[in-house]
Amino acid sequence: MQNMYQRASPGLPLAAMHQGGIKQHNTQWNRNKSISEANLLASEYQRSYHTIDPSRDLRRNSVADFVHNHDMVDHGIMPHIGRPTSKTESHFSLPASRRGPPSVLRTDYLSQDDASETTFMYPHLQVHGLGVLPSSTSCKSRHHLLLNEISFEIRGGEIMAIISTSEEEGTALLDVVAGLQKPVLGTIILNGRKVESHTLKPRVAYVQSDLNLCKDMTVVQTLRFHYDLRKPTDKLGYLKIEAMDRINVIIEDLGLEQVRDTKVSSMTISERRRLNVACHLILDTDIVVLDQPTKGMDIFDTFFLVEYLKQWANGGAGSSLGRIVVLTIHPPTYEIFTMLSRILLVSSGRTMYSGKRKHMLPYFALVEYPCPSFKNPSDYYLDLVTLDDLSAEAMLESSQRIEQLAEIFRQKQQPLSDPGPPPSSLPMCMRHSNCCAAAFILFTKSIIYTQSATFLNWLTVIILSASLSLILGTIFWDIPSSDSQLILNDRQGYHYSVMCLVNWPLLLALTIVELRRNRKVVERDINDGLYGRITYIVTKSIINLFPSLFVWLIYVVPSYSMSGLYMQDSNSYDGFYIYIGLMLLYLSCIQMVLTAFIYLVPLNNVATILCGVFLSALFIIAGYVLHLRDLPIYTQWIQNISPAGWLIPYLLNRELSQEAILSLQSTISTVCRNKQIQHQDIIVQLPCPPPNGTNILKTFGFLKTDNLTFDYGDPAIAMGVFYCILFIVACFSFTIQYGRRKNYQQKGKNNANTP
Repeated sequence: MQNMYQRASPGLPLAAMHQGGIKQHNTQWNRNKSISEANLLASEYQRSYHTIDPSRDLRRNSVADFVHNHDMVDHGIMPHIGRPTSKTESHFSLPASRRGPPSVLRTDYLSQDDASETTFMYPHLQVHGLGVLPSSTSCKSRHHLLLNEISFEIRGGEIMAIISTSEEEGTALLDVVAGLQKPVLGTIILNGRKVESHTLKPRVAYVQSDLNLCKDMTVVQTLRFHYDLRKPTDKLGYLKIEAMDRINVIIEDLGLEQVRDTKVSSMTISERRRLNVACHLILDTDIVVLDQPTKGMDIFDTFFLVEYLKQWANGGAGSSLGRIVVLTIHPPTYEIFTMLSRILLVSSGRTMYSGKRKHMLPYFALVEYPCPSFKNPSDYYLDLVTLDDLSAEAMLESSQRIEQLAEIFRQKQQPLSDPGPPPSSLPMCMRHSNCCAAAFILFTKSIIYTQSATFLNWLTVIILSASLSLILGTIFWDIPSSDSQLILNDRQGYHYSVMCLVNWPLLLALTIVELRRNRKVVERDINDGLYGRITYIVTKSIINLFPSLFVWLIYVVPSYSMSGLYMQDSNSYDGFYIYIGLMLLYLSCIQMVLTAFIYLVPLNNVATILCGVFLSALFIIAGYVLHLRDLPIYTQWIQNISPAGWLIPYLLNRELSQEAILSLQSTISTVCRNKQIQHQDIIVQLPCPPPNGTNILKTFGFLKTDNLTFDYGDPAIAMGVFYCILFIVACFSFTIQYGRRKNYQQKGKNNANTP
């Protein structure tokens, strides 16, 4: 009953429900606001003020003095001073799974730095003298370290914030902690053991800042998709928690219950951020690192998420399980700042401060940089260590100050604590699905999760292909009747139009449009380690193969039937089936050419232009637009790799064979209109000469005896080999491309945290 009441009026406290009953509110909040905003703006949330000692006027003291005495202040009262109650501070707004006994809730805002050290010994992460190179591959950037001599430690139950003047520095540090990048200097110690990148990677859940989730899936489908590809650790395996139970709990805890069946495309940035976090917290790892998890979120949702991550680090209300949480964040508000356990302040790749949050302000006061009154410490100290490039004098002064602070901290930094005897084992690893299971899950995503959007996309392409085919068939209607004596080029023109001209809209729709729509989503999933690159490209090619063949079938059959060229034998329709099979194989080859180019060139527009030039060369060299005798010797090699150059001669040799022409004699005799001459006193009509297909083939140079065409042999085998080669090229290009695109994305991460 309680859950029913909460769902009926999510912003109404439970006590008010019992006293006055449930009231229906007609006020509708803006859909663009997140759920936490909706709760905060509800009429039931009133301002709550608490009286404090009037003899102590906090406004007359500096922030530094205030934090020096923060352990004597009730932080459960402090956040209520002068502002509305937030979602995370209300006991009734907390999900049932996160509510604890009153004693636990009363100490949520108390400093737990000292307690966590004794309560949670493991996991314990230490980083000594870390040095990291920039992710850019340019030679110039390889001459200096992006991070130099970075050291810190964090224990289970603590949450550490990395505040840096450049987003690239914070992301690079998280990449090292998550095992995605190998440092050039320094060591990483986990639970008293020195570990390498390959050891860290399966034990750390890395919430990257990329929000390119699949827009056609709902919240539940997205979480299920991630859960099936990466199973949680087995530390709670004895409880035998079902997948949907885990998903329902994480949805409720992160405030996504009201959008659980909403597509990602209709969600706000805050909801997407929380969904991205949920996809990794469901793995239940002992170490969680998050890259800008609050970027683009308002202050209320930021407070809610950081407070939840703090509870997650503590293992949840009343739990004795400690976890490590490391996140990069823009300078937070003071309220959020006091919720952090440790701070790592980085500027110009060097450490300005690393240690407990409660020791940060006393340290800077000791080095003669106290935080002024009414100043947010995180804003002030980030501004203090930011290079000022507005003028030459300001740059010189700020660079000297940064160098001075880095050197002072290097001299005064305390050595890291003794990790003690290592436990029996390292934290448990995540379990990844094998390639076959990943392929099946990708198939399920395409067929079930995104079925509606996929169906609409394919339906659009099918309508386009049918329209093009009918237009083409109308233009080349019944070619044998209109060109009975083979004096026109309608046959060659029809084949060239089908193979090289009219198929361009379908090629673009099946390749460029499809890949552009999914490229960022695939990049995000691959970088997140959900599946391998080879697994995706093979699975995607198989999934798209049959719909693509159906589209090409709709494109070929109507126009070929309307042209009448299938009447090659009065006794059978073998020519019809042979033509359809060869054309499906040919069009699949051309589609694979375009796919390989798009994967090979990382820029979409450049790939489209280059592929257009290459395919145009293959089409022009086929022998219809330019005669083969007019081609220079140094360009004739292109014909040897042109599928159109193989297929057009083969089809014309079949259609203009003696057997095919004899089957059309009855049609030729009825439509023949030869020249009439006067013989003696009467006018007679000359007999129609029999059509000669050999002359037509010789005129275009398509006879094998002319040695102008490539000895294509069996075109089906040739195009089959051609398709396999292009498929291998596409797989190889796809594999190497995503390693380069990650470097391009890092170029924009520069000075993003600068105030």
